[in-house]
Amino acid sequence: MTAKTKFPGFPLFDTADRIHEQSDFELYPDLKSALSALSLPAEEVTEDFRIAHRFLVKYSDVSGTFNRFRGEVQRFLNYTWLIARRSLAQADSELVSSYFAFMKTPPVAWISRGIYPAFISDGDLRRQNPQWRPMALRGKNTKAPYSVTQASLNASRTALQTFFKYLVTQDYLLRNPLLDVRKRDRSAKPNLTLDRDAEVRRLTDWQWSYLLETLTKLASEDTKFERQLFIIVTMKSLFLRVSELAPRPVDRGQVRTPSFGDFRRTVVDGEPYWIYSVFGKGDKTRQVTLPDAYLNYLKRWRGHLGLSSPLPVPGESSPILPSKKGDAIGKRQVQRLYEQAMVATAERMERDGYFDEAKQMLAIRSETHYLRHTGASQAIEAGADIRHISEELGHANATFTESVYVNAEQARRRSEGRRRLV
Repeated sequence: MTAKTKFPGFPLFDTADRIHEQSDFELYPDLKSALSALSLPAEEVTEDFRIAHRFLVKYSDVSGTFNRFRGEVQRFLNYTWLIARRSLAQADSELVSSYFAFMKTPPVAWISRGIYPAFISDGDLRRQNPQWRPMALRGKNTKAPYSVTQASLNASRTALQTFFKYLVTQDYLLRNPLLDVRKRDRSAKPNLTLDRDAEVRRLTDWQWSYLLETLTKLASEDTKFERQLFIIVTMKSLFLRVSELAPRPVDRGQVRTPSFGDFRRTVVDGEPYWIYSVFGKGDKTRQVTLPDAYLNYLKRWRGHLGLSSPLPVPGESSPILPSKKGDAIGKRQVQRLYEQAMVATAERMERDGYFDEAKQMLAIRSETHYLRHTGASQAIEAGADIRHISEELGHANATFTESVYVNAEQARRRSEGRRRLV
């Protein structure tokens, strides 16, 4: 932006690897001065900063989530202090509603063209970057006006929801102010040139139940379907991509093969649970918690393979999906097994008289990501924390995961609309 549109606020929180250094202001003299200059009681501002800082420290080990939460919290605090002229402890639904309205049409001074770090080094000190702004235009078109998308507003809501819940648990707020904010106040301005629902790329609950029932029945009648049953249940329950169940090349020509040793039992607070280590997209490793109900399918598959123990043991190197040659099946074969499962389900639907439903299953018989989206959507609808699901999906932040949830809500809304009486 230009010098004529000076931003009245300032960045508050440094990067995840430096956030711990902000427990005092010794290395951040600019921040200390800026907080002192606010037209609010100094002790209230300091307490606002301290509790927001403690909240962000909790997420400093998950970079994507930390960055999303940091951006939202410092933007909200700038608005609360400078525009609403309140302390964080006075946040209510009126403040949050006005904040979302502000985000849709922010002043030019609050927007940068490009992304800038909040702080820059000056010797041993960390100085506020004068180019930083709470909002940014990321596109290449320098003349494009700023506009906020619904996905961005959804991500803001997710971050604030988690932040407010924390403030309530710390007795900093009596009630989560988002609970009383109308949905339309959290919606982006309508785009008159594009009035379509986002495509829902997931199975309905009925489709999933029918698919699982079909494969369970087929596997009980013919053991060759045990492989399809295990693949389908694993991809859906553990939010896996096809490539995450097959061997993948890694550094220096080596190949990593998913093995039963990737399943591990651990104990937290005296409670045992199982996790699965995934070598995923971008050569990143993440851990997914196994639902208790999934363990029965894991035992069933290991029993079919004739393994000595019902559940994996430490260091077990045998492939999860062995081939007839003794190594592991590849990505294309996993894809074919998925397609066979979808076709078999469609054929059963036709026999049962569900002709339209069968066509729908055949139309997506090669779309393996439907299982991953279905698992995520159902978990969130059942009350799981979106942040946790986002991490287990391997997303950098909760934005995309939130869009999966919105799509699931859209599908349910359309279903309910069909049942209305004329």
